[in-house]
Amino acid sequence: MEEIMGVIKSFSGNFAPVNFMFCDGRLLSIAQNTALFSILGTTYGGDGINTFALPNLNGRYPLGPGSNGGQSYVLGEQSGTPQTTLMSMNLPTITSQLKVANANATSASPSATSTLAITGTQSGRDFTAIPSYINNADPSSVTLLNPQSVIFQGQNQPIDNMMPYIGMNYIICVQGIYPSRS
Repeated sequence: MEEIMGVIKSFSGNFAPVNFMFCDGRLLSIAQNTALFSILGTTYGGDGINTFALPNLNGRYPLGPGSNGGQSYVLGEQSGTPQTTLMSMNLPTITSQLKVANANATSASPSATSTLAITGTQSGRDFTAIPSYINNADPSSVTLLNPQSVIFQGQNQPIDNMMPYIGMNYIICVQGIYPSRS
C-alpha cells in the first residue's frame, strides 16, 4: 500500500524506509522534490528558491496549530525549552499573616479556623516542641511577616521542563500518492 505524500509517522526502526525520510530538518532541493515542496513550501525552512526543509522533530513534540486557552500556534512554529531556570521573581509573593494566640493547645488536629501554637516542655535551656493547634481560638494578636524574615533561597539552576519521554524516529513520506484537496 502506498502512503500519502507528506504524512508523518513515528517509527521505531533506526532507518527510514523506502519513500520516507527522517523528520530532521534537512534541506531538500525544490527541483528534485517539486511535489513535496508544493505541500510543505517553506513552512519548516529553506529559501523557497532552491531549497525547502523537512520538519525537524528531533527533541521536539508535534503540536497541532490553532488556539488553546488564549495561546495561538501556527503551522511550523517552534518554541519551548527542555529546561527552565526559576528565579525569585517567578515565585509567589507571601502576603499572609502570622497569627499568634496566647492560650493552651486544645487539639492535635487543625480546622479551617485554627491558629498554630507550639507547645512543649522546657528543661534548662532545651525546649522540646510538640506541634499542636488551638481550635477556633481567636489570636491574641495578628502579626505580619517581616519581608526580610522570609528569603527565597536557591542556586538558580535549571529544572527539567519535560514530561516523561521515549526516543522515537519520526519519518515523513517523500514519495507517494499526492494528496487531493477536498
